Amino acid sequence: MRTSVFRDILDENKVHQTTKTKYTLLDDRTDGRFVAFARTTNREEHPVPARGLDITTRLPYLLYGRTSTVIAMSLPAQPQLEPGHAYRTRDLRAWGKNPARLAQRLVHEGKLREAAHGLYYAPLRTWFGTAPATDEALLAGFLGTDSFLLTGPARWNALGLGTTAMFAATLVYNTQRTGEFTLDGRKFMLRRVLFPDRPQPEWFIVDLFQHHDMAAIELHELETGLLAQLRLGRWNREELRELAAEYGSKATVAAVGRCLRAAAA
Repeated sequence: MRTSVFRDILDENKVHQTTKTKYTLLDDRTDGRFVAFARTTNREEHPVPARGLDITTRLPYLLYGRTSTVIAMSLPAQPQLEPGHAYRTRDLRAWGKNPARLAQRLVHEGKLREAAHGLYYAPLRTWFGTAPATDEALLAGFLGTDSFLLTGPARWNALGLGTTAMFAATLVYNTQRTGEFTLDGRKFMLRRVLFPDRPQPEWFIVDLFQHHDMAAIELHELETGLLAQLRLGRWNREELRELAAEYGSKATVAAVGRCLRAAAA
Protein backbone atom coordinates (compact mmCIF):
# COMPACT_ATOMS: atom_id res chain seq x y z
CA MET A 1 0.00 0.00 0.00
CA ARG A 2 1.40 3.42 -0.93
CA THR A 3 0.19 6.98 -1.52
CA SER A 4 0.41 8.88 -4.81
CA VAL A 5 -1.23 11.86 -6.50
CA PHE A 6 -2.74 10.99 -9.85
CA ARG A 7 -3.19 13.02 -13.02
CA ASP A 8 -5.99 15.58 -13.22
CA ILE A 9 -8.30 13.40 -15.30
CA LEU A 10 -8.92 9.77 -14.35
CA ASP A 11 -10.96 7.13 -16.09
CA GLU A 12 -14.59 7.92 -15.21
CA ASN A 13 -15.25 4.19 -14.71
CA LYS A 14 -12.74 4.17 -11.86
CA VAL A 15 -13.11 7.45 -9.90
CA HIS A 16 -14.43 10.95 -10.57
CA GLN A 17 -12.02 13.86 -10.18
CA THR A 18 -12.99 16.56 -7.64
CA THR A 19 -11.38 19.99 -7.38
CA LYS A 20 -8.66 20.22 -4.65
CA THR A 21 -8.91 16.49 -3.94
CA LYS A 22 -6.12 14.10 -3.00
CA TYR A 23 -6.50 10.44 -3.98
CA THR A 24 -4.87 7.61 -2.04
CA LEU A 25 -4.17 4.36 -3.83
CA LEU A 26 -5.46 1.45 -1.75
CA ASP A 27 -4.50 -1.30 -4.24
CA ASP A 28 -2.26 -0.60 -7.21
CA ARG A 29 -2.77 -3.96 -8.92
CA THR A 30 -4.22 -3.27 -12.38
CA ASP A 31 -4.81 -6.82 -13.54
CA GLY A 32 -8.25 -5.96 -14.84
CA ARG A 33 -10.30 -6.81 -11.75
CA PHE A 34 -10.65 -3.30 -10.23
CA VAL A 35 -8.75 -0.43 -8.67
CA ALA A 36 -10.02 1.32 -5.48
CA PHE A 37 -9.08 4.69 -4.14
CA ALA A 38 -9.78 6.73 -0.96
CA ARG A 39 -10.50 10.42 -1.41
CA THR A 40 -9.46 13.02 1.21
CA THR A 41 -11.07 16.46 1.22
CA ASN A 42 -10.82 18.93 4.12
CA ARG A 43 -9.26 16.28 6.40
CA GLU A 44 -12.20 13.85 5.97
CA GLU A 45 -12.00 10.38 4.44
CA HIS A 46 -14.51 9.79 1.60
CA PRO A 47 -14.45 6.38 -0.10
CA VAL A 48 -14.76 6.38 -3.85
CA PRO A 49 -15.94 2.87 -4.80
CA ALA A 50 -15.03 0.99 -7.91
CA ARG A 51 -17.75 0.79 -10.52
CA GLY A 52 -20.67 -1.40 -9.58
CA LEU A 53 -19.99 -1.45 -5.79
CA ASP A 54 -22.74 0.16 -3.70
CA ILE A 55 -21.24 1.73 -0.55
CA THR A 56 -23.34 3.98 1.69
CA THR A 57 -20.99 4.34 4.67
CA ARG A 58 -18.45 7.18 4.89
CA LEU A 59 -15.66 4.99 6.37
CA PRO A 60 -12.67 4.19 4.08
CA TYR A 61 -12.64 0.65 2.67
CA LEU A 62 -9.82 -1.68 1.68
CA LEU A 63 -10.92 -4.04 -1.10
CA TYR A 64 -9.45 -7.23 -2.49
CA GLY A 65 -10.38 -9.78 -5.19
CA ARG A 66 -13.76 -11.12 -3.98
CA THR A 67 -14.96 -7.96 -2.27
CA SER A 68 -13.64 -8.55 1.26
CA THR A 69 -13.97 -5.43 3.43
CA VAL A 70 -11.90 -4.12 6.37
CA ILE A 71 -13.32 -1.10 8.26
CA ALA A 72 -10.96 1.38 9.91
CA MET A 73 -11.64 1.27 13.69
CA SER A 74 -11.39 4.28 16.02
CA LEU A 75 -9.27 4.10 19.17
CA PRO A 76 -11.08 3.58 22.53
CA ALA A 77 -11.70 6.64 24.68
CA GLN A 78 -8.91 7.54 27.09
CA PRO A 79 -10.40 9.90 29.72
CA GLN A 80 -8.11 12.28 31.56
CA LEU A 81 -8.82 11.12 35.14
CA GLU A 82 -7.76 13.11 38.19
CA PRO A 83 -5.90 10.91 40.72
CA GLY A 84 -7.79 10.63 44.00
CA HIS A 85 -11.02 11.94 42.47
CA ALA A 86 -14.29 9.97 42.67
CA TYR A 87 -16.60 9.53 39.65
CA ARG A 88 -20.18 8.42 39.29
CA THR A 89 -21.03 6.37 36.19
CA ARG A 90 -22.89 9.34 34.72
CA ASP A 91 -19.73 11.47 35.00
CA LEU A 92 -18.11 9.29 32.30
CA ARG A 93 -20.66 10.25 29.66
CA ALA A 94 -18.32 13.04 28.61
CA TRP A 95 -16.03 10.36 27.10
CA GLY A 96 -18.47 7.80 25.73
CA LYS A 97 -22.08 6.96 24.92
CA ASN A 98 -21.95 3.86 27.13
CA PRO A 99 -20.48 5.06 30.47
CA ALA A 100 -21.10 1.75 32.26
CA ARG A 101 -19.04 -0.18 29.69
CA LEU A 102 -16.35 2.52 29.75
CA ALA A 103 -16.16 2.29 33.56
CA GLN A 104 -15.71 -1.49 33.44
CA ARG A 105 -12.94 -1.17 30.86
CA LEU A 106 -11.12 1.43 32.95
CA VAL A 107 -11.42 -0.80 36.02
CA HIS A 108 -9.97 -3.71 34.03
CA GLU A 109 -7.09 -1.46 32.91
CA GLY A 110 -6.42 -0.39 36.52
CA LYS A 111 -7.23 3.27 35.85
CA LEU A 112 -10.34 3.18 38.06
CA ARG A 113 -11.35 1.24 41.15
CA GLU A 114 -14.93 0.46 42.10
CA ALA A 115 -15.90 1.88 45.52
CA ALA A 116 -19.60 0.99 45.34
CA HIS A 117 -22.25 0.30 42.72
CA GLY A 118 -21.99 3.16 40.26
CA LEU A 119 -19.15 4.87 42.18
CA TYR A 120 -15.48 4.75 41.13
CA TYR A 121 -12.27 6.57 41.93
CA ALA A 122 -8.91 7.07 40.26
CA PRO A 123 -6.20 5.70 42.60
CA LEU A 124 -3.41 7.96 43.79
CA ARG A 125 0.12 7.20 42.62
CA THR A 126 2.77 7.20 45.34
CA TRP A 127 6.37 6.06 45.72
CA PHE A 128 5.04 2.90 47.38
CA GLY A 129 2.42 2.08 44.75
CA THR A 130 -1.21 3.08 44.46
CA ALA A 131 -3.25 4.53 47.33
CA PRO A 132 -7.05 4.80 47.74
CA ALA A 133 -9.05 8.00 47.63
CA THR A 134 -9.72 9.89 50.86
CA ASP A 135 -12.99 9.67 52.79
CA GLU A 136 -13.81 13.22 51.70
CA ALA A 137 -13.30 12.41 48.00
CA LEU A 138 -15.49 9.30 48.19
CA LEU A 139 -18.26 11.16 50.03
CA ALA A 140 -18.14 14.07 47.58
CA GLY A 141 -18.60 11.65 44.68
CA PHE A 142 -21.30 9.68 46.49
CA LEU A 143 -23.34 12.70 47.59
CA GLY A 144 -22.59 14.82 44.54
CA THR A 145 -21.66 17.79 46.74
CA ASP A 146 -18.99 19.04 49.13
CA SER A 147 -21.61 20.06 51.69
CA PHE A 148 -20.98 17.51 54.45
CA LEU A 149 -19.04 17.26 57.71
CA LEU A 150 -17.10 14.37 59.25
CA THR A 151 -17.53 14.15 63.02
CA GLY A 152 -17.86 11.50 65.71
CA PRO A 153 -15.48 9.89 68.21
CA ALA A 154 -12.31 10.91 66.38
CA ARG A 155 -13.26 14.59 66.93
CA TRP A 156 -15.00 14.16 70.26
CA ASN A 157 -12.17 12.24 71.97
CA ALA A 158 -9.69 14.94 70.93
CA LEU A 159 -11.61 17.52 73.00
CA GLY A 160 -10.35 16.03 76.24
CA LEU A 161 -13.74 15.96 77.96
CA GLY A 162 -13.50 12.34 79.04
CA THR A 163 -14.89 10.42 76.05
CA THR A 164 -13.14 7.31 74.74
CA ALA A 165 -15.84 5.90 72.45
CA MET A 166 -15.01 4.32 69.11
CA PHE A 167 -17.37 3.74 66.18
CA ALA A 168 -17.16 1.08 63.52
CA ALA A 169 -18.40 3.71 61.05
CA THR A 170 -17.48 7.33 60.40
CA LEU A 171 -20.26 9.75 61.36
CA VAL A 172 -21.10 12.15 58.54
CA TYR A 173 -23.54 15.06 58.72
CA ASN A 174 -25.09 16.11 55.44
CA THR A 175 -28.29 17.55 54.00
CA GLN A 176 -29.28 14.76 51.60
CA ARG A 177 -29.11 11.19 52.90
CA THR A 178 -29.51 9.17 56.09
CA GLY A 179 -28.33 5.61 56.61
CA GLU A 180 -25.25 3.40 56.72
CA PHE A 181 -23.23 2.96 53.53
CA THR A 182 -20.02 1.12 52.64
CA LEU A 183 -17.68 2.86 50.20
CA ASP A 184 -14.45 1.13 49.17
CA GLY A 185 -14.78 -1.15 52.21
CA ARG A 186 -15.17 1.79 54.62
CA LYS A 187 -18.38 2.28 56.59
CA PHE A 188 -20.09 5.64 56.89
CA MET A 189 -23.07 6.60 59.03
CA LEU A 190 -24.87 9.46 57.28
CA ARG A 191 -27.28 11.69 59.19
CA ARG A 192 -29.16 14.80 58.08
CA VAL A 193 -28.16 17.29 60.76
CA LEU A 194 -27.76 21.08 60.75
CA PHE A 195 -24.07 22.03 60.81
CA PRO A 196 -21.93 25.10 60.02
CA ASP A 197 -19.91 25.38 56.82
CA ARG A 198 -16.65 25.94 58.75
CA PRO A 199 -17.13 24.63 62.28
CA GLN A 200 -15.11 26.14 65.10
CA PRO A 201 -13.56 23.80 67.74
CA GLU A 202 -16.27 24.96 70.18
CA TRP A 203 -18.92 23.60 67.82
CA PHE A 204 -17.66 20.05 68.35
CA ILE A 205 -18.25 20.52 72.10
CA VAL A 206 -21.87 21.38 71.36
CA ASP A 207 -22.04 18.42 68.99
CA LEU A 208 -20.73 16.09 71.72
CA PHE A 209 -23.26 17.41 74.23
CA GLN A 210 -25.99 16.83 71.64
CA HIS A 211 -24.94 13.21 71.08
CA HIS A 212 -23.51 12.24 74.45
CA ASP A 213 -25.56 9.04 74.40
CA MET A 214 -23.78 7.94 71.20
CA ALA A 215 -20.46 8.64 72.90
CA ALA A 216 -21.52 6.49 75.88
CA ILE A 217 -21.04 9.25 78.45
CA GLU A 218 -23.45 10.96 80.84
CA LEU A 219 -24.23 14.64 80.48
CA HIS A 220 -23.05 15.50 84.00
CA GLU A 221 -19.67 13.87 83.25
CA LEU A 222 -19.28 16.14 80.23
CA GLU A 223 -20.14 19.15 82.35
CA THR A 224 -17.40 18.23 84.83
CA GLY A 225 -14.81 17.91 82.06
CA LEU A 226 -15.86 21.12 80.32
CA LEU A 227 -15.84 23.12 83.56
CA ALA A 228 -12.31 21.98 84.36
CA GLN A 229 -11.06 23.09 80.96
CA LEU A 230 -12.88 26.42 81.10
CA ARG A 231 -11.20 27.19 84.41
CA LEU A 232 -7.85 26.52 82.76
CA GLY A 233 -8.68 29.18 80.17
CA ARG A 234 -9.32 26.84 77.31
CA TRP A 235 -12.07 27.50 74.71
CA ASN A 236 -13.69 30.74 73.65
CA ARG A 237 -16.54 31.17 76.12
CA GLU A 238 -18.60 33.63 74.05
CA GLU A 239 -18.22 31.48 70.94
CA LEU A 240 -19.31 28.43 72.94
CA ARG A 241 -22.39 30.25 74.25
CA GLU A 242 -23.46 31.40 70.77
CA LEU A 243 -22.93 28.00 69.13
CA ALA A 244 -24.89 26.25 71.89
CA ALA A 245 -27.79 28.68 71.37
CA GLU A 246 -27.75 28.17 67.56
CA TYR A 247 -27.15 24.43 67.26
CA GLY A 248 -27.96 22.94 70.66
CA SER A 249 -31.16 21.63 72.23
CA LYS A 250 -32.59 23.13 75.40
CA ALA A 251 -30.74 20.51 77.47
CA THR A 252 -27.43 21.37 75.75
CA VAL A 253 -27.96 25.13 76.19
CA ALA A 254 -28.72 24.62 79.89
CA ALA A 255 -25.67 22.36 80.46
CA VAL A 256 -23.27 24.70 78.67
CA GLY A 257 -24.76 27.68 80.51
CA ARG A 258 -24.16 26.03 83.89
CA CYS A 259 -20.53 25.37 82.99
CA LEU A 260 -19.97 28.96 81.83
CA ARG A 261 -21.53 30.46 84.97
CA ALA A 262 -19.56 28.15 87.27
CA ALA A 263 -16.30 28.98 85.45
CA ALA A 264 -16.98 32.73 85.75
CA ALA A 265 -17.73 32.53 89.50
